[in-house]
Amino acid sequence: METQLELKGKRINLGLQNVKYSDSAFRKLSYFLAAFWFILIIIDIFFTENNGLFEKIGMPVIYGFNGILFFVKAHFELSPTSKYAPHFMISKDRLKIKKNVLKKSEFINWDDVKKIELGYYKIGIQDKTGLKYYPYQTRKETSIQIKRAIEDIASQKRIEVENLLKR
Repeated sequence: METQLELKGKRINLGLQNVKYSDSAFRKLSYFLAAFWFILIIIDIFFTENNGLFEKIGMPVIYGFNGILFFVKAHFELSPTSKYAPHFMISKDRLKIKKNVLKKSEFINWDDVKKIELGYYKIGIQDKTGLKYYPYQTRKETSIQIKRAIEDIASQKRIEVENLLKR
């Protein structure tokens, strides 16, 4: 069911908040830095004279940890197709919100939504349980794109939309 939703919905990745450089540039940089740390492991193990225990084991472990962190950031968080990347999936049936790599996705059925509030990098959704805000971090253009897609679906479903920025 979820894969059918993803095929029919519009996916908008949150990406990075940096407006100077593109997400793909940061992704390539993260892959490069991961490779750099892994190369440092090889250099440290095979080409340096290590006398102490920390130099023999500790430094390669630290290098490996850094390399893994940069690889995970590039491969999961900055990937445009990763299911773990922070994103909004907007379909005709429901809204999927994933704000963080380590957090679970939240699903909201459009049939349960009574009102939507669009704020400054946040979306408020009122349903039968009450009003809940979903703050997120992204670029200005991406935020506008998310809000327009939500407004389009809300107008089709005849859901009230309040723009908090126009107050």
